[in-house]
Amino acid sequence: MDRHQARLLKAFEGGRVDRRRFMKALGAGIATLAGCGGPRLAGPDADGGFTRATAVNHLSYSVSDYARARDFYVEMLGMKVAWDDGRRCSVEFGDPKKPEALYLVPGKPGERANVSHIGYSIDNFMAHKDRLAAEFKRRNMEFRGDTEWGWTLNDASGYMIHFISETGIFPGAAEPCAVMISEKCKAAEAVGLRNLAQAPKPSGKGFKATAFSHIVLCVPDIIQARDFYQQMFGMRPFYYKPDEPNAQAMLRFGNNTLYLRNSRRPDRKPYVDHFAFEIENYDQDRVEAELKRRGYNPVPDSKLGWTIQDPEGTRIEIAGKGLPEYIGTHCKGRAADCPGGPRG
Repeated sequence: MDRHQARLLKAFEGGRVDRRRFMKALGAGIATLAGCGGPRLAGPDADGGFTRATAVNHLSYSVSDYARARDFYVEMLGMKVAWDDGRRCSVEFGDPKKPEALYLVPGKPGERANVSHIGYSIDNFMAHKDRLAAEFKRRNMEFRGDTEWGWTLNDASGYMIHFISETGIFPGAAEPCAVMISEKCKAAEAVGLRNLAQAPKPSGKGFKATAFSHIVLCVPDIIQARDFYQQMFGMRPFYYKPDEPNAQAMLRFGNNTLYLRNSRRPDRKPYVDHFAFEIENYDQDRVEAELKRRGYNPVPDSKLGWTIQDPEGTRIEIAGKGLPEYIGTHCKGRAADCPGGPRG
């Protein structure tokens, strides 16, 4: 990697250059950059993980009606439609330079809505790409490319995850974007960009999501999953209760929290139970009133959150900043044990 490429990559990973400008400026040099893979670091990173997850990049959410779900998240939570090809879309929120996203994709006929995978933004992914591949091989973990800027694999519980560059991609990009600057990739991306002027916009009467507050992943072995995410991603455990009822671990990374709970399925397979959005200027009474005005019957999750169902019947939460830490520190891991009860 030459000096110019190194500066360009640093600006891209730092959010000062967006993906289109990065690809245009780098041009044919991207092939050389990808081949180098950056410096190889021996052993874990300084913060305790083999690499560092900085945020939830995206949830891939399989739904029965993508347009209905899209319109709900745009209006209710102020999300921006960033890509839409008429069958699936990406709605973004949070930091415009490094947004978090929901990929709304069509589910199988008759299948209940579900989160098929979680994408994690990785600090300096391109610089660490080869090192990550070597570690996966050392652990005998199967993995495959998710575009030129990511890896797809299963975590220790068997749940699908993506390691990906902080700026993300678009739904369905894995196959056409094996080479990001290829004409095939550009054409696939263009399909979802051409009609964005007609995409729905927030009315401003709803809330403004700033980040995923937390995601609840149910797994067959909490300890095994906790150790995987701590060791591989550098996530910071701040709450752990090994025994039922309410056994769980909470791990913090960036502005997000991953909850790990026991799988309730007969086959013990992993699944995402629900997810929550942190919103700007959270006020308990105002949020409750607005949800009721819209016809919902919100259920409290401490003084910092309200639970409803989205149009697909999936549990989601509207949350204030610090909800996971409050639940872990003051409520013994669940709203029912908060001071003053579920609303306290």
